[in-house]
Amino acid sequence: MKIFKRMVCVALTAIMTCYAFPVQYTGAATIAELQAKRKALAEDSKKAMSEIESLKTKQLSAEQEIETLDKALNSIQAELDEAQEELDILTEKLEQAKAELEEAIKKREAQFDLLCKRLKFLQEKGSTGYLEILLEAESFSDLFLRMQYVNDIMVYDKDILNELQAIQDTIQQKTDEIEESQKEQEQVVELHKEKMAAMEKVIAEKQTIIASYKNDVKKYEQMIAANEKADQEVLRAIAQQSPGSTVYYTGNGQLGWPVPAKPAASSSLSSGFVSRISPITGRRESHSGYDIPAPYGSAIVAAEAGKVTYSGWMNGYGYTIIIDHGGGLSTLYGHNSSLVVSNGQVVTRGQTVAKCGSTGWSTGNHCHFSVLVNGKYVNPASYLGVPNINR
Repeated sequence: MKIFKRMVCVALTAIMTCYAFPVQYTGAATIAELQAKRKALAEDSKKAMSEIESLKTKQLSAEQEIETLDKALNSIQAELDEAQEELDILTEKLEQAKAELEEAIKKREAQFDLLCKRLKFLQEKGSTGYLEILLEAESFSDLFLRMQYVNDIMVYDKDILNELQAIQDTIQQKTDEIEESQKEQEQVVELHKEKMAAMEKVIAEKQTIIASYKNDVKKYEQMIAANEKADQEVLRAIAQQSPGSTVYYTGNGQLGWPVPAKPAASSSLSSGFVSRISPITGRRESHSGYDIPAPYGSAIVAAEAGKVTYSGWMNGYGYTIIIDHGGGLSTLYGHNSSLVVSNGQVVTRGQTVAKCGSTGWSTGNHCHFSVLVNGKYVNPASYLGVPNINR
């Protein structure tokens, strides 16, 4: 992937270097050479558009992958939250168990100390101690009672000590079990954190790739824009070199409407001679003519008599016809599905020159109609008698 990205960057840099400045043409270039240049520009732009589509497809795929990864990440986060909550509960239980164990140990130790003191007392007194207790008896029944008391005290101390030891052992076992569970839960939490980190890394990588796709798309769009400028220079050069000796249009009256299937009115236009956001590239552009939607295959006719100076594929216009009407005036008919006339052919006003389509950079069947004066696009409104629209 990194090698591919470097290759793309090198290629784009080379292309952008070629088209970074407007192309200037002199009278030395022939019409055939200029048309060949336009064809080369069109091929470059077609390739760029293809690359843009490919990059956008890859970008969409990567975005969908990120969406899936985000869902998985949310799921892991929920599992992590649950595991952390369980760990917190175990930690709290362990702290409580340790406190209980400490208290049990204190009680057992206190009872043990008490027993030790009594045993020490009896050991120090020896038989004398027992005799004192027994001799103080006032009767045989009192004697037996005192003997039973001494025995009961010893048994009681022993039972209490055994009971406290049993409690301590139980709490110790409980504490050990909680500690073991805590360790296992800590491993579960750590595992989920590792999963989270790995998933976040993959998402970050995908986002980097998407950013690179967007950057490449931008470079290709810049190249297409440069091609458009270069193409305009070539078109001007063609117009300047191809003024016909016969003047077909004298400026008296209006040019004919190029799409008979639709009425000659502003309501027939989908876009006018305006600055707009291109539906293809999403960039602001100067729209160079009128867009007239019509059914596929509808006749596209010459707006005036003249000589065909261009019949073929032209950059973003797709299959295109250019007619020279003399006196520096030309008309252009773009996005056709097929062409009916050829280069050098003389046509009459209203003659079918092409069939409506959506070739080139187009989003639907229509005729792109432009008026050029000495190779420069001008507003068709006064030439057709159809007011411009602002979209």
